[in-house]
Amino acid sequence: MEPAPVKRLRDLIGRNMLFPALRLMRAQMRLISDPVRLRTVAAQVDALGRLPRDVRTAAVVAGGAPATWIDVAESRHDHVLLYLHGGAFVAETPTFHGGLLARLCREAGARALMLSYRLAPEHRFPAALDDCVGAYRWLLAQGQSPGRLVVAGDSAGGNLTLALLLRLRDEGLPLPAGAVALSPVTDLTFSGDSVQRNDGIDDMFGADMMEPLVDVYLADRRLRSDPLVSPVFGDFTGLPPLLLIVGSTELLLDDSVRVAQRWPGATLLVWHGMPHVFPGFDVLPEAREATQRIGRFIDDRMSAAAAAPVAVQPAPVAAASPNPAPLPHMPRAASAAERLYLAVAVLAGLAWLGVVWLAAVPLLGLVNPVTWIAAPSLALVWAGAVFLYLRSSWGKRRG
Repeated sequence: MEPAPVKRLRDLIGRNMLFPALRLMRAQMRLISDPVRLRTVAAQVDALGRLPRDVRTAAVVAGGAPATWIDVAESRHDHVLLYLHGGAFVAETPTFHGGLLARLCREAGARALMLSYRLAPEHRFPAALDDCVGAYRWLLAQGQSPGRLVVAGDSAGGNLTLALLLRLRDEGLPLPAGAVALSPVTDLTFSGDSVQRNDGIDDMFGADMMEPLVDVYLADRRLRSDPLVSPVFGDFTGLPPLLLIVGSTELLLDDSVRVAQRWPGATLLVWHGMPHVFPGFDVLPEAREATQRIGRFIDDRMSAAAAAPVAVQPAPVAAASPNPAPLPHMPRAASAAERLYLAVAVLAGLAWLGVVWLAAVPLLGLVNPVTWIAAPSLALVWAGAVFLYLRSSWGKRRG
């Protein structure tokens, strides 16, 4: 058990690092108009992540689309979470979302199927939604009981989660036990008041970044008010219980509020001052609390069907297709040596900044032999430590 002072210090450092990083990312995204380039940046950031060592993954083809099973020790194979990732309909971050799913699986005692649906702009609406319906049908064909199945998604994946439920009902398919939507984008007309009210407050997005999303996802802008594109305009009659989680400073706050006002059995949890899809950032205590709430919701919904035993055939770990899609890169947690290298790099970098501040600044630029010798030396130590860390990390990935 981690001592309380250490935990508080870790949370403080995590918070003070995360929010500036998100605002820097917001500034960078404003400079990127090409969605394919945004996809590349997302992949580079995602590659820095790690999955816990006990997470098991397996690639499958679910209804024609590649997908990844995520299991932890607590997973029950007859309890399944179908997860639809976010990424503005154009990108996916399997390590970030894999880590979130591992935590949800532990809390809910379930396993998760993370779907890699087709991405825009190469595949515009309704390609992604068609893949989601295909994966759901595939799970049912594997013998999965809908009473022990929950659908969840974040951001664009939250949009697909709600649209999927609308289609399942309209096509007469058995509905899942429940659904979870984290910071969903539910209105591609962006008519919610919070889009303007929280502009400049949202740590991740600006209002001017919303409108370009429409042309990336839709071939015909007239579809933007279609309930399968903007679920906020849908009829929610007969749909299962829904848990909505969103931050109070998000541009998309009202996307969740307006859905919750009209969805029978919806539960809306608004966290003060939290960023977009904050449950994914485990450095925040609010994220850990939200993950526990989500896990309880999923477990409660699935356990409601436990009194009626259903024969369930576990989904196979091998692909159903002769040419399965490759498993997305899922790097493991850093070793002790890697963490030591990283700690040396951080300490050397801080020492280098201290030398610059204590020696160079007071002298107002005057030549100081100590500064000229110490600063480059410490910089070299810092660079060497980073190199060793990256080399060790890369070697483990290759292995």
